[in-house]
Amino acid sequence: MKSNTSWYLKLSADDCTPRVILVGDPARQAIFAEHMSNVREVANEREFCTIQGVYNGQSVSVITVGIGAPAAVLVLEELWELGARIVVRAGTGMSVGIPLGNFILVQAAIRHEGVSQSYLPINFPAVADIDLFHSFLHTLKEKKVAFEAGVILTSDSFYTDLFSHSIQNRHPIRQQQTLLQRYAEAGIISADMETSALYIAAQYLGIRCLTLLLATVDGFELRSLEEKERQNKERELARLALEGITRYKQKE
Repeated sequence: MKSNTSWYLKLSADDCTPRVILVGDPARQAIFAEHMSNVREVANEREFCTIQGVYNGQSVSVITVGIGAPAAVLVLEELWELGARIVVRAGTGMSVGIPLGNFILVQAAIRHEGVSQSYLPINFPAVADIDLFHSFLHTLKEKKVAFEAGVILTSDSFYTDLFSHSIQNRHPIRQQQTLLQRYAEAGIISADMETSALYIAAQYLGIRCLTLLLATVDGFELRSLEEKERQNKERELARLALEGITRYKQKE
C-alpha cells in the first residue's frame, strides 16, 4: 500500500510549503524558529526534523539534514515529490581568503562529491538558479552586510580534502597539499560538503536552489569564530535566509 507521506521526511504534500530552507545543525533550526510566527513541528524522523512557520506573511518550512551531500539530496528528492520548488541551504562554510563572519552567496560549486554524478555527468556545471541568486544578491546589498559571492569547493571528504587534524600525532598519510589549497590558487572563496550536489540535483529536478553560507572556520589557519560572535552571526544568517526566500518572486 502506498504511503501518504514521504519515505524519510514523513511529510505529506499538505505539510510542505513551496519555500523550504535546509539547515545542517538542529540548533540552527531553533534560531530560525525565533524569527518566525505560528511555528510548529510537522515531522521528526532520524536527523530530519521539519518545522513550519510564517515570515513576511508567507509560510516557510525549515528542515534539518545533517552533514553531507547524500542526506541533503535525499531531502531534495522528497521535497520535489511533495511539490516544493524553491529551496535555500543556509549553512556554514570554510573561509578561503575571506574574513571570518562574512556571508557567502554561492554562485557555483566544484563537484568533488559522488552523489551528483548519479544525476548528471561530471562535466555539467553546478550553478545556482540565476533568478534566485540575483534576488538574494539584491537582499544582501540592501541589508548592507559583509558578504562575498563566488565559487566554492564541495567535497565528501572533510579530513583529507578540506581540513587537517589538530590532534598531536594523529596525522593520516595524505598528499602534501589538500584539495582546498589547490583550488584556493584558482580563486575559490569557501568550501562545504553539500552545495554542488544540491545544485546538480535541483537542476535535474526543476527546483530553484541557492546556498547562503556563513564563514565560520578558516581552512588554513584552523581557527574559528568565537562562540558569542558565531551565535550572533547565525541569527543574522537566519534573518537573511528568511528575508531572501520570502522576497523572491518566482517567474513562471
